[in-house]
Amino acid sequence: MFAVPPLPASCRPDHIPDFLNSAQGAPWLDALAENYPHRRYDRCSSDRWELKTLNSIAARIIDAKYADADVDEAVQGQLPPACFQETWFHTVAPALRSSLHQFTGHAPDDELMDAICYAWEDGAADRDTSSPQDLFSSHERVELLFRFNTQPWLDDALVHSRRPWADFGDLEVDGNLCFALAQMGYTLGEYRKASGNRNRAQSGRMHRRPRQRAPLLGVEKLKELVENACSTSFLFCLYALIPIEQLFTIDLARPVTFEACRVATMDPINGTFFDVAANAPVTVKPQDGRFLSGGHLRWSPEDICGLVPSFYHGAIRN
Repeated sequence: MFAVPPLPASCRPDHIPDFLNSAQGAPWLDALAENYPHRRYDRCSSDRWELKTLNSIAARIIDAKYADADVDEAVQGQLPPACFQETWFHTVAPALRSSLHQFTGHAPDDELMDAICYAWEDGAADRDTSSPQDLFSSHERVELLFRFNTQPWLDDALVHSRRPWADFGDLEVDGNLCFALAQMGYTLGEYRKASGNRNRAQSGRMHRRPRQRAPLLGVEKLKELVENACSTSFLFCLYALIPIEQLFTIDLARPVTFEACRVATMDPINGTFFDVAANAPVTVKPQDGRFLSGGHLRWSPEDICGLVPSFYHGAIRN
């Protein structure tokens, strides 16, 4: 690696362009590309990523996966690939000029160097297997949330308290509440019994939802979660800090398991967040809600609370 392959003795100094265009020249060009690789995405050991930047990248990844778009293309706006010309001018060209000068006795002209450059770039691109995922290590994590609602817009997905504070016994009984309760392992009847809520349901057709799993938390913890929401409108969600590497490879069209996570209430509009431990692992299906990252939010949970990161470390898998 990093050595210009020798030109064969049969190649005359004044016939190098003809040699490069011949069948005999192709292996030489291949060897040049092999000896001088270019990686569009290469991590430096000193690279450090801020959580806000990682959250923003995670938002692009999630959006691309939901849109069935190419993830690598989606993140290029924030993670532009390294330019081939940088490798060429700083690494390949100086060594190549010196080698050709020794072979011919004079400096190569620009036309010859350009011809070799184009061929090298094609060969190096064919050999480059790097991807944006290579820029990150396992200790670089993002804020991942899964909200228990399938509404496309966050403000349409909120659960509301009828009082000027978050009151466990006086929540608006609507589709958003019943959907979230079922996802957390409770029926509307169980919630009414535990809370004393007798509010009339806004419509009857959405409110008899069977529980979708064993309870993620006990009734007392559910009450604690609501009454510490610090807002009259909020989402129920799962929350964890996961390695961003896992987000690149996860398939959101299949069930996803949180190996460890918290259950939380969050007001994405006014910026409130409160969490309690979940009975993990927790497996969610596409129809159970939607993923989002801290990059989708004006204020992420970390922005709101200044969390101790290690306390929220988790992992996901299909």
